[in-house]
Amino acid sequence: MGLKNKIMQLSRVSLPKFIWYNFISGKVERQGKGFLIPFRYSVFDLAKGAKIILHDGNVKINYYAPRHSKSEAYVRLDKNAVLEIDGQATLYFSATFEIKPDAKINIGSAAINCFSRIVAAKNTTIGHDVLIAPEVIMLDYDHHDILNEQGIHTNPPGPIVIGDHVWLASKCTILKGSKIGDGAVISANSVVTGKIRGGCMAVGNPARPVLDVDWRV
Repeated sequence: MGLKNKIMQLSRVSLPKFIWYNFISGKVERQGKGFLIPFRYSVFDLAKGAKIILHDGNVKINYYAPRHSKSEAYVRLDKNAVLEIDGQATLYFSATFEIKPDAKINIGSAAINCFSRIVAAKNTTIGHDVLIAPEVIMLDYDHHDILNEQGIHTNPPGPIVIGDHVWLASKCTILKGSKIGDGAVISANSVVTGKIRGGCMAVGNPARPVLDVDWRV
C-alpha cells in the first residue's frame, strides 16, 4: 500500500473509539504492543464481563470500507465472552464477530474479509496466517436446540479449530466440530462438517480432500 493510501486509511480511524478502547475501557486488555484500531462505523457491543485481549499485533475493525460508505463491522460479545488475538488481525468492512455468553474465540493472525461472519457459542480457534475470504460463515453451534423424544438436547455446540496458514475461500461454511489442518485450502461454496487434513484442497458439501496443495499469498 502506497503512502497516500496509508494516510487515507489512517484518516478513517475513529480517534474517540481508539482512545476509549485502548486507554480507558476496562473491556480491552492490552498485554503486549498491539492496539485495537477501530475505523469509522465500527460497532462494539460488549456485555458485562466481556473482554477483548490483545497481544503484540494491531487489530483493525471495519477496515478498507469504500469511500463515502457507511458500512459497519460488528464486534458483539455477550456476558463473559472473550475475544483473544495474539498477532495482526483485520476484520474488513461489513464483517462480524459474535461471541455468546461464556464462549471464546482465539485468533493467531488472520484477515477476515467483507461480509464474513464468525459466531461462537463454545470455543473457536483460528491459527496464524489465516485468510478468510468474503461471505464465509463459521458457526460452532446450530442456533436452536433439537430435542429427542425424552426432551434431551441432542445438538450441543462443538469447538472449531482452524490451523495455521489456512485459506477459506468465498462463501464456504465451517460448522461445529470442524477441524482444518495446517496449510489446507477450503474451496468456494464448500461446507466443512468434520476433519480436513493439512496440506490439501477440500471441495464440496460435505467438503472432501481432492488434491495436495502448497499455496502462497
